[in-house]
Amino acid sequence: MRALVIQQNRAIESMKREVQRMRAELETGGTRTSGAGGEIVEGTPQERIHQLEGKIEQLESSSKEIGMTLDPNAMSQLPPGAPIPVLPENPSPSGGPPPTPGDPTQMARATPPPTAPPPPPLPTIDDEWRREVAQDQAVAGTIDVPERAAFQSAMQGLAQGDCGRAGPQLNGLTSRSQGSPLADNALYWQARCNAARGDMNKAVTEFYDVVTRYPKSDKAPAALWQQGLLFIRMGNSPDARLALSKLIKDYPGSSEAGLARQKLADLE
Repeated sequence: MRALVIQQNRAIESMKREVQRMRAELETGGTRTSGAGGEIVEGTPQERIHQLEGKIEQLESSSKEIGMTLDPNAMSQLPPGAPIPVLPENPSPSGGPPPTPGDPTQMARATPPPTAPPPPPLPTIDDEWRREVAQDQAVAGTIDVPERAAFQSAMQGLAQGDCGRAGPQLNGLTSRSQGSPLADNALYWQARCNAARGDMNKAVTEFYDVVTRYPKSDKAPAALWQQGLLFIRMGNSPDARLALSKLIKDYPGSSEAGLARQKLADLE
């Protein structure tokens, strides 16, 4: 493309020099003169002037046509007879000299930085979430076990709805501390975070694990309640009824059982 632009501009300059030479010949007079391309122009001075003016008009028209191939929009803004600028190859965005091939700084400018994936959405923090976090923080404060510090750190993240911060600590508690009195709480909150992220199938499985692995845990009725709510969100009313019915049957005195009775009535 650059070679084409240079060739066009050279042709334009040649045309301009030819026009100047022809005008000079008009001033010297004579019955014969060379026109553009070396042809012979004959006739009276008036005829020669007419022929030369036609030639000039043709040259200027050709010049405009060449300019139009460069930039039709820019040509319309140039005054008649103005020189057509030669565009540099690969111009610098800042207006400086063209970038040197292989220049790492120029390559860095040309290559946009990678777009980091958006962070996962934070769960909706409601009164129930805050109450449960505060309750588990209080319970953990009474248990003197080595993993208590990790659990309390996870709870601090959950108090702000930051499952990303709490996740690794919860995973560590559920995988390495299965005999810990805090393992059931960690597994429960792991399921709550997965539900908040939208991974409802995994959350349902983890709530089920809380109930089957820790049936005497204070988190078992809460897990059944959350499991029933997830089934409802998934449009699975039959399994929601099973989870809520099990909650009422196995943990009738829990606060979640009262909620389950009302929810079952709503499903009817």
